[in-house]
Amino acid sequence: MQTGVFYIDTFTSTKFTGNPTAICLVKNKMADETMLSIAHEFNLPVTGFIQKETSHYSTRYFTPLTEIPACGHATLAAAAVVFGEEGTSIVQFKTGTQLLIKAGLSGDTVTMSYPRYSLQSCVPSEEILKSLGLIAYRSAGLCRQLETLFIELDDPALLRKLTPDYEALTKGDDFIKEVVITSFSDDAKYDFLLRSFCPWIGIDEDPVTGSVHSALTPFWSEKLNKTTMTAFQASARGGEVFVKTLEHHVELGGKCVIILKGILTS
Repeated sequence: MQTGVFYIDTFTSTKFTGNPTAICLVKNKMADETMLSIAHEFNLPVTGFIQKETSHYSTRYFTPLTEIPACGHATLAAAAVVFGEEGTSIVQFKTGTQLLIKAGLSGDTVTMSYPRYSLQSCVPSEEILKSLGLIAYRSAGLCRQLETLFIELDDPALLRKLTPDYEALTKGDDFIKEVVITSFSDDAKYDFLLRSFCPWIGIDEDPVTGSVHSALTPFWSEKLNKTTMTAFQASARGGEVFVKTLEHHVELGGKCVIILKGILTS
């Protein structure tokens, strides 16, 4: 059977911004090697493969380099595809790690429920700081569930102009797969800013990131004393993420633009 392919810009309402994502609507099981080859061919930050089961869609996520256990922006894109193809407004996805993610459609915004994680205070290594071009920072925390190091800065302008040495970054620490830099926003439209660097998995800078808000949203919620916020990811493409802190989980959402759809030939 044919495999539908969709190209979606996520966390944006404007074409050619946000995070470009490919979603393959799989009818029959694909070999891991085939999925990795397809992701390598598309050469996007992440390609998602979804297959309909009885009560949910199973999901797999691949960068051009490797499979990853979960991906927020690819799940957002997958939800947009399902809503557009099936005309429904609620869907559940199950990742390879058995994480169940519920997504809904409210107007033109796709929302998702993610686990809520906390940060463990830590001191970044000198190698990490040097590779990022940082001399000082306000705070730092580690989220072990996400294998992500978070570094807070006092200066939004510094956040925007960072130019990491990606090769050196991968040699800094072997227990993380991503570094997120964050600061308060100097734009009144947003509550906080972030950038995400993950060369460990083949993505030097992620244009817009979803899953890190499992930890970042509670962090900023406590600092700003707000439960509902809007984040801006200050990458070259940029993107908006709407977030809300709840007792046991976080809700994150964004808009999606489907750029094209077609068929993957066999």
